[in-house]
Amino acid sequence: MKNQGQGVAPKVVALENEELRDFISMAVHDLREPLRAIRLGSQLLTPESGDNSEENRDRGARFLRDGVARIETLIQDIAEYCYAEARELEPRDTDLEMSLLEAKTELAAELKGSGAVVTHDPLPTVPGNATSLAVLLRCLIGNACKFRGEADPRIHVGAVQQGEEWILSVRDNGGGFDPIYRERIFRPFERLNGKQFPGSGLGLTIAKRIVEQHGGQIWADSTLGEGSTIRFSLPLTS
Repeated sequence: MKNQGQGVAPKVVALENEELRDFISMAVHDLREPLRAIRLGSQLLTPESGDNSEENRDRGARFLRDGVARIETLIQDIAEYCYAEARELEPRDTDLEMSLLEAKTELAAELKGSGAVVTHDPLPTVPGNATSLAVLLRCLIGNACKFRGEADPRIHVGAVQQGEEWILSVRDNGGGFDPIYRERIFRPFERLNGKQFPGSGLGLTIAKRIVEQHGGQIWADSTLGEGSTIRFSLPLTS
C-alpha cells in the first residue's frame, strides 16, 4: 500500500501544478486585454494621436473607463479565487439563511439595478466555512442576475434533503445555455457569451472550488432561452 501511495502522489502534484500553470496563463492573457484598451485610450487622448476631435477624445475616455473596470473585476475575482484556494475549512455550524442574507447584502446594487427578486426555501444549517458559503451563494446569485433574459430576474434558492446530504439549488429565468456546455461553464475564465456580458468568467469556478472543499459536488441544468439551475450538494455532517 505504501508503494502505491508513493506512486500516486507525484501524479497528483503534477496535475495540480499543471492546473496552476494553466490558470496563471489564462489570468495573464485576460489581464493584458484591458491593458491594451487602456493603452489605446491614452493614445487617443494625446495630441500626438493626430486627431484631437471631441469624438476621438470620447472614444479614448471610454476605452480607459472600460479597461479600468475590466481590470478591477479581474483583480477582485482572481483574489477571491486565491482566497478560496487558501482558506482553511475548519467546519462549523453555518446557517445558510445568514449566508444568503450576506450574499444579498453584497449584491444589493446589482439586484436593485436589474430589478431582481430572490426567494428561497427554508435553508438548513450545515458544517462549513461561513465566509466561503456566503461567497458561494453570492457567485451563483450574481451569475443568475448577470445572465438575465428580457424579463427581470427571478431567482430561487432551494434546499432538499437527500439521504446524508443537502441538495441546494439556485434557479433563474435567464437566457440559459446549451446543455452541451454544462461542464465547460465551470472552467476558469470561461465566457460562453464572449463580451456580451461583463465579468471575469471565474464566478462558477470559485463556486465549484468552494463546494468541493466542503465535500460536495456541483452541476448545472439548463435549456437555452428558458433559464438555468445550478445544483450543489453539501454533507449533513462533517
